[in-house]
Amino acid sequence: MAAWLPQPLMFESGRAFDCEGFDPDQCEYYQEPWHNWYVADWTFALPTVAFFMCTIGIFIIGHACTQMLALSRRPGLLTWRRGVAAIRYLAYRGFHLKAFGWNSAPVGVLFLGATGAIFFFCMDLAPSPYYWPGTDTVWGDSPSLGTRSGWLALACMPFVFATASKTSWITLVTGVTHEKLQVFHRWISYAFLILALMHTFPFIVWHVRNHDLVNQVTVSNTFEYWTGIVAIIFQAWLTFASWGPFRKLGYEFFKATHFLSAIVFVVVFFWHCGGTLTSWDYFVATAAVYVPCWAYPWLRTLFEYGIGEKAQIFVEDNGYTRITIPANFEWQPGQHSFLRFPSFGIHALSSHPFTVCSLPSKSSDAVSKMVFYIRRQGGFTARLYEYAITQPGTQIPVLVDGPYGGIDNQKYFGSDRLVVIAGGSGVGWMLPLIEQYLRHLSLKVGGNLENKETSDDPPHQRIRRGPRSLRVILATRDVTTRTWFHTVLNDLLSDYKSLGTPRDLSIEVHLTGETERIVQPPSQSDSDLERCGSLSTGEETIEKHAGGQKTFNTNDAPEDEVRGRPDLPSIIREEAAAGSRTGQAVGVFVCGPLTMQNDARNAVAKENLGILKNPTAGGMYLHLEHFSWA
Repeated sequence: MAAWLPQPLMFESGRAFDCEGFDPDQCEYYQEPWHNWYVADWTFALPTVAFFMCTIGIFIIGHACTQMLALSRRPGLLTWRRGVAAIRYLAYRGFHLKAFGWNSAPVGVLFLGATGAIFFFCMDLAPSPYYWPGTDTVWGDSPSLGTRSGWLALACMPFVFATASKTSWITLVTGVTHEKLQVFHRWISYAFLILALMHTFPFIVWHVRNHDLVNQVTVSNTFEYWTGIVAIIFQAWLTFASWGPFRKLGYEFFKATHFLSAIVFVVVFFWHCGGTLTSWDYFVATAAVYVPCWAYPWLRTLFEYGIGEKAQIFVEDNGYTRITIPANFEWQPGQHSFLRFPSFGIHALSSHPFTVCSLPSKSSDAVSKMVFYIRRQGGFTARLYEYAITQPGTQIPVLVDGPYGGIDNQKYFGSDRLVVIAGGSGVGWMLPLIEQYLRHLSLKVGGNLENKETSDDPPHQRIRRGPRSLRVILATRDVTTRTWFHTVLNDLLSDYKSLGTPRDLSIEVHLTGETERIVQPPSQSDSDLERCGSLSTGEETIEKHAGGQKTFNTNDAPEDEVRGRPDLPSIIREEAAAGSRTGQAVGVFVCGPLTMQNDARNAVAKENLGILKNPTAGGMYLHLEHFSWA
């Protein structure tokens, strides 16, 4: 037998218990609920699995109802509208801690986290005893608190890995994208670590009381103690190194060490559990949910996308690095792909997520091209920029993994009024949303769909009909980005010349920071600046006062410029009021800094709270796109 195996290898240990060495009172006490070590996995681990599965089940039901009811007339019911508004309020309302530059999770997610904390508190700390009465060694080497905590922690492990991968079974059945699952991945990891510590320290306290700790560590249970110590060290590193500020110090280093540390942790933890009761079943479950999700992106990259893809790299006038990659697959606005450049030395060890800033080709005969606009920061993006400066237009090998995430197109086309808001480098993210609207208008004009619409159309026909207006708001402190945006937008509109100047498309560029003071004011008069832009809403034209907002004119791009940060609560309130008067649904799509996200989400949450009181409004949906996930 191998020196590191203290007993014959068995997948599960036995549960036989005959009270040998116990007096009658001790035997009765030991076999009471919450006390019996031999059924602790059933008592503590299985309810934990049930808790997580029930939570996932709620999201599955919600996702299924959303998909089915979107295709029926039932969403028109006032009760349904109130229910949707309540769920959206919980999904949007959040808090911003300015001192830490941090946005909290939405209230609904915080509620789920609090529910989980209460569950673990009740399962671990509510039962008694924490330690066996007295110091009688008849109770064995495992204090009851340590036993409970250990099984609760072990049951968390499959769900930590299930929420970790880009491709996830949970995403498949719930529709929750992997970047949003990262919140739950972190929180479950925190619970996993805390419970592991609560498993560890009771053993130390118990054996200090019994004056045999040194004997346990060096003689009796050396293998169990040292594998436990190594496992918890790696687990602590995995948990704390994932914290945002640490992760940003070196993304490649983080990814490499995170993956390697996870492998070491799982192997050592597997040895530590030693086949106790059903402990190894949880490792099988972890492998079953994670390994296929880890392998699928690699297989898709190698066999569907291929390893011969080439990326062409340029530097745009505003300093952004533009990457263009031919693609033989479809994607939708807001989606991102992970790019890996094999020829970039150490940077080839990790892939990096970038948002796709283009749409697939309209023609089946033309080759689609994924376009990425990347702002130079540090590390890989700086290396990419320098390469593009020295060798512009060069084609280099690239491996593509994606697309992932993105907006909900059902919500996009189900909204009558669209509001697209971006700040900083989010300017590239908004381009495919604008182009999708222009494509929809061109199809509408070509197919004469406008004449076929009625207010009594069922929801699935309204989704096909699509949005009636688009309001775009960009906030930037970069003069070159302002100019670049006008150029790119004019080029985009020139591809849809048949539309002329879309009367229902309005653009606002808000100049902030140093740009607000540097850029000369537009040439129009003050009265022009105060003039309202207008958006067509079918039979009614609604005047909008947006602090200088004007309908975009491709021949005079500077007319849409406004100084100062956009007042997002006011803008969203205006759109909600317009939608309420006409019974139209409003869709808000945001990509920008944390403060912009916080203002937008709380403004939309407030409007949904109003819909609870007055459900005759058409509803307001919000999509938030983060620059990076926490």
